[in-house]
Amino acid sequence: MEVKLISDDVIQIQPTASIIEMSKPIAHQAKLTNTQLGKMVKAHQKGTTWLSIVSTLVFAGGQTAPAGVATALALALAGSPNSLIAAYYSGKHACHVSVYASGKKPSLSKITYIYYTKSNLSFRNPR
Repeated sequence: MEVKLISDDVIQIQPTASIIEMSKPIAHQAKLTNTQLGKMVKAHQKGTTWLSIVSTLVFAGGQTAPAGVATALALALAGSPNSLIAAYYSGKHACHVSVYASGKKPSLSKITYIYYTKSNLSFRNPR
């Protein structure tokens, strides 16, 4: 069963996904398709910064996220660009989740985790 965060207080439940319970409250979660990963790899190969890539390819034109999420995602990608490249070429997508670093909502500092997989993943707030 997949639990998808629609807004701060609304979730959607769908079958067939692994659910990972986080130890801190979730600020944002999303999936990057393999096509999106490919665009990110090509932009990175052209010398574009990770923050610019995240800002233009992930969050531009619709999807928004709490303050600090784009920066946290860019830092996570910059820390392991070879993982993203390998995931793209092996046909995987990326599920990412940003949690409030302080463990309390709201907080400007975020920690982002990226999971490269062919399966569907969803993340749940701690109980």
